[in-house]
Amino acid sequence: MCKKVWAIAKLNLKNIKAVYAVTAIAFGAMAINYIITISIMAGGGLDLSETYNVSMGWMLWLFPALAAVLIPAKNFKRTINLGGRRDSFFWGSLAIYAILSAIVSIAVILLDFVEYNITEYFSWGGVFTASNVFGWGEHGIIAMYFQQFAFLFLFTTFAHTLTAIQDKWYGWAVDIAVVAVIAVFTPIAPLRATLVWFFRIILFNEPLIQIPACMILAMTVYTLNKAIFARKAI
Repeated sequence: MCKKVWAIAKLNLKNIKAVYAVTAIAFGAMAINYIITISIMAGGGLDLSETYNVSMGWMLWLFPALAAVLIPAKNFKRTINLGGRRDSFFWGSLAIYAILSAIVSIAVILLDFVEYNITEYFSWGGVFTASNVFGWGEHGIIAMYFQQFAFLFLFTTFAHTLTAIQDKWYGWAVDIAVVAVIAVFTPIAPLRATLVWFFRIILFNEPLIQIPACMILAMTVYTLNKAIFARKAI
């Protein structure tokens, strides 16, 4: 079983070339912007002491996010046609999301460290990273890693599940429901407070609350794929 799951995971990684390309282009564009800005600053031609920039780490989030869309949309049929089992696809995809969330979380933390030192060296105003936007950096590097991992894992499982149901009527119903919740809850104060509470739980809360909440939600949402792919036509 483990060998089959790992085989599906490796197959998924091989068949998401578009994700590699988009992420590389987005990250490269941000890197070029950084290099140009630093070059100008090094020459004394630019004062950014009161300017904040956006971290390149955000671009790395594109990789697991786009993979979670492409894998159920394109790779499921390909996997089954190659002799893979639906159950193996279920676990293989979950393994990929866990691996990608772990790798990207480490990479983003390393980038945060590099960018922080760059901004300090050139007296830059600062940089907006996931750790300071969501407050993950306040709890230490280990907690910061697991908080980011938990959120990315939740996001990928949600994106995977939402993509998987787009060929059914209830997929469109869920899309409408998500938009309706945001549109209706936002202008009404009591409902907006509920929406804020939810996002606070999965993004801004203490590690001992945010991490378990994200992981439980992720596994609850992803479990729905058992029934979804059991009935999905090839």
